[in-house]
Amino acid sequence: MHAMSDREEQQYPESSTLYGDTHDQLIQGHSYDGIKEYDNPMPGWWVWLFWVCVAFSVVYYVGIEFMDFVDTYEDDLAQSQQALEARRAAYAEANPSFEPTPEALADVVANASMVEQGAETYTAVCASCHGQQGEGIIGPNLTDPYWIHGGTNVDIFNVLTDGVVAKGMPAWEGNLTAEERAALVAYIRSIEGTDPPGAKEPQGELVE
Repeated sequence: MHAMSDREEQQYPESSTLYGDTHDQLIQGHSYDGIKEYDNPMPGWWVWLFWVCVAFSVVYYVGIEFMDFVDTYEDDLAQSQQALEARRAAYAEANPSFEPTPEALADVVANASMVEQGAETYTAVCASCHGQQGEGIIGPNLTDPYWIHGGTNVDIFNVLTDGVVAKGMPAWEGNLTAEERAALVAYIRSIEGTDPPGAKEPQGELVE
């Protein structure tokens, strides 16, 4: 139903896309204070759109419940999860994560480019506590053969990963990748025995 005043009757044409055919749709006797009530059909495009939606809903329901040619929400979710797992697997295969085994760390320590990369990281995040040359400031001297938490490559990597919170050593796992921590191990190994000026006294146990 749509009620139109005399002003609206003058404003809109007798036939329009919005109001349909209006010239002879007045409901007899429905006139109140100059407002006339019309019973106009909905525009054709709207009616067709309505029936298309109804037909689609029937096809959609049959497709889900009986014919199985329309995916349910659960089907879409399962397919999306499978696609995500496939992408993760492909990325992991193309970019294998570093495993800090003794053999892998030994290879890194022997790699000059990794030592150079470790030197850059050391200057950025370690030098403020351990000195520009590893001589030790707040943190221990890294150039002597004495170690507080173990002196193997794996021990050093684990300290870099987990930190020593009680001593003020932060855990770098959340800020540095495994490869960057391995490169730090390589650099620390490269400065052993350099005996820089002002080196801090030995701390920990001698590791041959």
